[in-house]
Amino acid sequence: MVNQLESEEFDAEWIHLIVSARKMGLTMEDIRAFLRNPFTIKKHGMGSNENDPCLST
Repeated sequence: MVNQLESEEFDAEWIHLIVSARKMGLTMEDIRAFLRNPFTIKKHGMGSNENDPCLST
C-alpha cells in the first residue's frame, strides 16, 4: 500500500477556500468544526491571525 503522505495531492480550490476563511478571521478549529458539521453555526469574536503559518507573507 502506498503511503498516503507520499501520494497526497492538494486541491487548489480547497487551499484557496481555507486561506480565504483564515483571512476572514476564522481559526483552523472553526474551519474543522464547520467541515465536521456545516449546519451548526458557532458565533464568537474574530480570531487572531497573528503568527499563523497559513497567512505568512
